[in-house]
Amino acid sequence: MVFWYEHGLEPYRFNPIVVKSIIISNLVIFVLELINPALMINYFALRPNAVLRGAMLWTIITHMFLHADFLHIFFNMYALYMFGPECERNFGHKAFALLYFLSGLLGAFMHILLCPYKDIPALGASGAVFGILGAYAVLYPQRRIAMFVFFAFLVLPAWAMITMLVALFTLFAIVGIFPTIAHYAHIGGIIGGILFAIVFRSKFMRRMLGYKTAIVYTIVEHGYNESEDYSDYEYY
Repeated sequence: MVFWYEHGLEPYRFNPIVVKSIIISNLVIFVLELINPALMINYFALRPNAVLRGAMLWTIITHMFLHADFLHIFFNMYALYMFGPECERNFGHKAFALLYFLSGLLGAFMHILLCPYKDIPALGASGAVFGILGAYAVLYPQRRIAMFVFFAFLVLPAWAMITMLVALFTLFAIVGIFPTIAHYAHIGGIIGGILFAIVFRSKFMRRMLGYKTAIVYTIVEHGYNESEDYSDYEYY
């Protein structure tokens, strides 16, 4: 599954430091996996039965930084690179980091509770990354996204894309298609991202969290103005 999408905003000065930090962290840890895969998977992959017994609770977080192979990490980091910066620009640095990890946690909890293979270790950032996709669909529902799935090339608005993914993952999980893939983690991540974006977009929640996102909403509503000085706006 590969994504492309059309940009809706003109570029301006912004450094997606959280997206960059997550990608670099995943790459560094993947190198460590290549050096000693047994150690990394045995101690840091998510094991549902162990967590249900109250053991190895740290793996609820650490599994998000592990990947099975080159394609696994490539597609996860590619999707994060494609969709993460605009979400980080919209939410702010701190809220975007919260979005990423909360989506990953919800995906982990759904996998722990619903997956039929509770003794098999799970690893990957997919739950967190699909949370970014879910939030992106809330922020830009009409943004067209091209998907290459099962030898077919589809171009859909973001809301339709995320709806189709949830339907596919649910079908795969129920029928047992691709049983080695954590479908429930994907579904949980998407749900987490959608809920986070809906809640965060309320003015009350933005005030409670204390994030200054005026620059984003100014540009979204009125477009980017080269003569405007955006240097006074503050990112978090």
